[in-house]
Formats: sequence, structure tokens, C-alpha cells
Amino acid sequence: MAIRLIVTDMDGTLLDAAHQLPQGFAEAVTQLRDRGIHWGIASGRQLANLKQRFDEVGVAVDLIAENGALAQLAHADPPFFCDLSPVTAFDQVLRTALAISGATPVLCGATCAWVHQAYPEHFTEIARYFCETQTWVTFEDVAMLSICKVAIYHPQAATALYPKLQPCASEDVRVILSGPNWVDVQLARIDKAHALKALMKTLGVTPEQTLVFGDYFNDVGMLTCGVQGVAMGNALPEIKALTPYHALPNTQNGVMDYLHRIGVLT
Repeated sequence: MAIRLIVTDMDGTLLDAAHQLPQGFAEAVTQLRDRGIHWGIASGRQLANLKQRFDEVGVAVDLIAENGALAQLAHADPPFFCDLSPVTAFDQVLRTALAISGATPVLCGATCAWVHQAYPEHFTEIARYFCETQTWVTFEDVAMLSICKVAIYHPQAATALYPKLQPCASEDVRVILSGPNWVDVQLARIDKAHALKALMKTLGVTPEQTLVFGDYFNDVGMLTCGVQGVAMGNALPEIKALTPYHALPNTQNGVMDYLHRIGVLT
């Protein structure tokens, strides 16, 4: 069945090691749109960050942000899909994170991210993913917020942060190692797959017509929801095991190369 929707994760999948879009990306999106094929981005990043990034290069893509808590069609505002939770639902994980040296919790709202100010040296890296931010100090500062998730930055997240946060996981709360320096905590009902299904329904596209690329644990749901899933060459071994279809690493323009190889791009 012909592909009508391409969905790519952002960091570690579409972007290269320097966090740049692949050469020819804008032209490819335009070519595909003219043929009735949509390109979607499914990321843990902030919606405002994604909108800014693609507006800068004049590219119209559908957006799934905050690991699936928000979704917005290209050139459409506001989001057609939104799932927020009270910040109090994350009380245990926030208290645990704040007790870990070097951890910076980011409370990800629909339009703004609240960054804990204990480690200002982390702000430059955090700003790579969040362009609309405020700072917070005490729980009283943020007690009334409704948020998409808690993203926690640590320079050694995989070894110094993730193991200590795993006990916070439950049937209702997922703790996900979403990158080398990030752990994402969301309610279990939030997943890129749920927003992807809403996007497919909105566009009138079937899973068989949808091609999805990913590399990390926060991509598992959308790679395994009946779509044609492709693991990046740089993906974690657990992600590669989910599908027989593999692309070159993101550092070798893997997404674009794969689309050329299967004839979606010419």
C-alpha cells in the first residue's frame, strides 16, 4: 500500500549529530506534499520549540510534541490533540529528582516550560529543546500548573539519574530514558502512539499507509502500533529488535537515504 504519512522522531533520528536538519529536507517535504504525502514530527520536544524550528526553514509539517501530549496540524493553531495532567501527579518523582545532585526538572506545559533554577549551567542545553521558559524554585511556585510531562536533565542521565527514578514508575506513571541526558516522566496514558493514532484519524490515513522512524525508548509505542516501523542505525538495541527494517544512522542522513532506497523520494 502506498505511503501517505511519514513520521520521524527528531533528535537522534531526523537531526544529525550537530542537531541540523538533513540536506534537502525542505525540498523533500514540498515534493511529498505535492503528491499528497504528509510529513510529521513526533518528538519529546516542546511544541513551541518545534514550531519555531520548522517555521525558520519555511517547512509545513504536522507536529506531535511532548512525547504525544500535544499534536498540531501543519499551519493550524491551536493543537487538535491535548492531554495535560496536574503537576501534583508528579510529586514523588519531582521530590526524588531534586534530591539527586545535578538533576534539573523541567515542567513541560502546553505553552511554556518551567525550569528548576538550581543548576543554571544546564540552561544552555535545555534551551536547545525549550524556547518558551520560566524558572521555578519551590513547589508552591508551580502547584497550580497543568503539564504534559516532567523532563529531567542530567549530564549522565543513563547512569546517575534513570536508575534512581525507576522506583517512581507504576501502572499510572512511566519513567522513560528518552536520550543520553534526559529522563521523561509522564502518566501512562500519554504516548507518541496515541497522538499518532489521532493524527492518522484526522488525516484519514491507515497504519499500513504510515511510515515511522525512531531510535529511543520514547519511540516504542509508535513503532509498534501497526505502522511500518523503521529503526535508525544508531538506535538502541532494544529498538532495533522491534522491527526488521533499519535505516542508516542519523549521522549518515539515514531517514532521507531510506526514503530514497524505497522509492518514496526520487
